[in-house]
Amino acid sequence: PGERFKLSNCTEVICNGDNDIDVVPTYCPPVKEITCANKYPPMLVPDENGCCYRYECQCVCSGWGDPHYITFDGTYYTFLENCTYVLVKQIVPRYDNFRVYIDNYYCDSKDGLSCPKSILIFYKSAEVVLTRELMNGVMTNVMYFNKKIVQPGFKKDGISFSTLGINMIVEIEEIGAVITFSGLIFSVKLPYSKFGNNTEGQCGTCTNNKADECRLPSGKIISSCPQMAHHWIVDNNKDCHGVPIPPAVTTPPPKPQCETPRLCKLILSEVFAECHSVIPPEPFFKGCVFDGCRIDDEFMQCSSLEMYATECAARGVCIDWRGMTNNTCSFSCPSSLVYKPCGPINPVNCDQSYERPGYGVTEGCFCPEGLTLLHAESSICVSECVCREPNGMSRWPGEKWTKDCQECVCDKNTLKVKCTKHECSLTQQVFCEEPGYIPVQIPIPEDPCCTRTECYCNTSLCPGPTPQCLEGQEIITVMPPGNCCPVFECREGCVVNETYYAPGAAIPSGPCEECTCSESSPSKPQRPTVRCQPVICDTSCPLGYKYTVEPGQCCGVCKAAACVVTVGDNVTHVLHEGEYWNPPGDNCTVYTCEKHADQFIKVIKKASCPAFNRDECDPEDIRLSDDGCCLVCQRIPKLCMKYNVTTVINYNGCVSPAPVEITYCEGSCDAYSRYSQTTNTMVHKCSCCQEIKTSKRRVTLMCSDGTSLDHSYTYVESCSCVGAECIPQDNTQQQTQQTKTSQEQANKTSTSLSLHMFCGDLKVLYLTGIN
Repeated sequence: PGERFKLSNCTEVICNGDNDIDVVPTYCPPVKEITCANKYPPMLVPDENGCCYRYECQCVCSGWGDPHYITFDGTYYTFLENCTYVLVKQIVPRYDNFRVYIDNYYCDSKDGLSCPKSILIFYKSAEVVLTRELMNGVMTNVMYFNKKIVQPGFKKDGISFSTLGINMIVEIEEIGAVITFSGLIFSVKLPYSKFGNNTEGQCGTCTNNKADECRLPSGKIISSCPQMAHHWIVDNNKDCHGVPIPPAVTTPPPKPQCETPRLCKLILSEVFAECHSVIPPEPFFKGCVFDGCRIDDEFMQCSSLEMYATECAARGVCIDWRGMTNNTCSFSCPSSLVYKPCGPINPVNCDQSYERPGYGVTEGCFCPEGLTLLHAESSICVSECVCREPNGMSRWPGEKWTKDCQECVCDKNTLKVKCTKHECSLTQQVFCEEPGYIPVQIPIPEDPCCTRTECYCNTSLCPGPTPQCLEGQEIITVMPPGNCCPVFECREGCVVNETYYAPGAAIPSGPCEECTCSESSPSKPQRPTVRCQPVICDTSCPLGYKYTVEPGQCCGVCKAAACVVTVGDNVTHVLHEGEYWNPPGDNCTVYTCEKHADQFIKVIKKASCPAFNRDECDPEDIRLSDDGCCLVCQRIPKLCMKYNVTTVINYNGCVSPAPVEITYCEGSCDAYSRYSQTTNTMVHKCSCCQEIKTSKRRVTLMCSDGTSLDHSYTYVESCSCVGAECIPQDNTQQQTQQTKTSQEQANKTSTSLSLHMFCGDLKVLYLTGIN
């Protein structure tokens, strides 16, 4: 709450909290009327934000005649020296060294009267000169930018050049400065907001106060502006008449008994009456009389009337006065323009569809009503800013187009359609010298208005056969490549379908025969004839390909029919579609052949073997996988049966002198443990592989002390699966204890019986010893 922010330049928003805001427009104080010391009407100008307005005076300094000055604040004085002086400079430089000088000359040397010769303007690094020079015997307005002549419309570094009537105009938009010069009249217009209270020079101080107009370079204010004007000489040029500065200013006396000139009376007459209440006419009347009584040329008086009318127009009062001067102060216009005493300073033209802002109005030459100026610096008036073709189609200035093989352009300077014949680029000259060819003009596709010459064949122009052939020869019609007409020759050879073939040349024929023009020889002097023989087809094909006869063709082609696999030391195998093949000695790699469209593609499949640990598998159970690639551990159940083993019997340190045969039972028997729904209990079945018939055998053992020992052992005659009692899980511990006790008792007997029983996969071995 309480926070403020700008909604726009002229509106502020205040936050009150709880989503409540106040939109407050910017407060503008009442606009106060002001009075300008120079009698110019005050201008309404916006503030920095563009929200509020205020009145401010215009800073306008002008001069005319020989010369008469009116300062920024409206003080009139006359100054008669021929040097270069400062018209305007800044007291405190704010705008890039902007300043304006005036260069005077003696326009009536016998009386020491001076007139403005040129205006010099300095801004940033640019130097501008407005002057009049003699060109081709005529005094002409000339504008310079950095010592180079420029034309109206030139613009550079923010400085624009233009003309209006007899006036040359320079505008510096960045600082709002407008300087005009016509040879006898000059004016400097500056915005008060930028230059108020910050100017000095012969134009005064622009403070809206006449009391401080006559300011010296030292800053001192004196009462005499003509005396002040002497001090603003540039560079203290001693070649000038005004150096050194005279202690008192003297004015050349008027002619004896000089009456008020007729033209000067117009200033006080009814012609200017409407302006008398706006601008006092006395300074201009005095200037006019001053010039009229000292200079013989009556035209000099026109500058005072022109200046007064210009100042009146700047204040909104239009005076049409030139028609009252009996052509002494006439204003001539080109035939296409009409004179207007008051027209816009920047009139509309085809380059700019709106009036640019300017100070008031001005007299000059303007387009008649309903017409528009073509360019700002031209004297051509047009009804519309486009060109019109004869068919009424409009074209923009500068637009180019091609029509009916003419290049047309809308001339920017006249708005007239100008057409010229389409220019064709030079093409190489073509001569059709070969028989039968005639030159024909063909349009160029990329440039249809232009043609190029090409030679076209017209066989009706070809000459007939003329040669006389010897016996045995024929007239042969030969059509060389690129020729229009055939060539007739006497040759020995073959002619087929009106085409000549030299001896030994191949002659096109059917697909299953080859024809040639047979050559003659001393041994065979007959004429050449066409000889043909059947084509012998090569039916052999490489591996994997099959000879195939193509319809309409004499010979077939070899087409792929299988895959060809090459491995190792040039082992090659042909593999048909869908077949599988292992390379010799490599059961882990399988090749197969697949057909896609008309192509046979071999596919390689490599087997991946699972992990195999040889130590975890009985050697008898180690086998190759079904594909013969991998080793696998495959346990095969054994049936219960008798097995024989030959071994040396070792008993109490006595051994048999030779290995003896011992038998045992081993193999798998039926056994299971499953749930019975009938009894609602687990049902067990146990079966052991054990002996069913045995016998006793005896063997004599040799002892280490040299004695012998008779020893008997049990020999298994036959084996079978015998049912056994299955011990429940909760009796396992008790049974284990009973087994342990029985073993201890058995160990105490002198005759031991070793019994090894394995139920299921059971092995039983009997050994009996005699103590």
